[in-house]
Amino acid sequence: MKKISCNIIRDILPLYLDGVVSEDTKQMVEEHLKECGQCRNEAVKLKRDVGLPASKSVRLAETEVVKGLKRKLFRKKFLVSVVSVILTIAVLSGIYSYMALTKRCVAYDSGKVQIQEEDGALYAVYQGDDLGGTVSFDPTEVTIDGKEQNVFTFYCYTTLWSEYIEPIFDGETEKTQERIVYVGQKDEIDRIYYGEFENNGATPLSPDYDYASMLASPEMEMIWER
Repeated sequence: MKKISCNIIRDILPLYLDGVVSEDTKQMVEEHLKECGQCRNEAVKLKRDVGLPASKSVRLAETEVVKGLKRKLFRKKFLVSVVSVILTIAVLSGIYSYMALTKRCVAYDSGKVQIQEEDGALYAVYQGDDLGGTVSFDPTEVTIDGKEQNVFTFYCYTTLWSEYIEPIFDGETEKTQERIVYVGQKDEIDRIYYGEFENNGATPLSPDYDYASMLASPEMEMIWER
């Protein structure tokens, strides 16, 4: 049998390495490689420089694609989680603000609200189970019936939060609370009024506030006079 030249073997080496040659051709190439060191080195070179890097490149490319998808999914999940947390906090804050800031004046009850004197000082004392807080305004000079009177005004209020949520945390449906508000020295106070002191949306701090008219309104009740 005529010996196959190295040029022919090198031409079919790529096909041999890819495994697409017939059994006869495969046997022929392998017999030649056993005897020819140059063609054997060429086969090793082709296998290393052509076959392996190509498959590595494919695997690396696939790996990078998978990593990229994972990063995108992670960022998406992270953003969704952050937005969900922010929205939840915003909703809860809104609910809390509404329940805590929506005030309702507690109607005057002499059994709950009393004026007490101690060492020449006057104190407004609240004792009850529906207190959210108190609002008071410093003693102010007001003309009443043509006479200057030093008047102290205050009221107690409740909120949805203090009525329905705080009892849950306290573990009690009814809890007696006490709140003490300093009024002033007895000899400096002429009258004490109880009631929500608002006048057409204005407050005593407004420059155009009609204090005298507010005190004369049915919502205000004088509970102490010197």
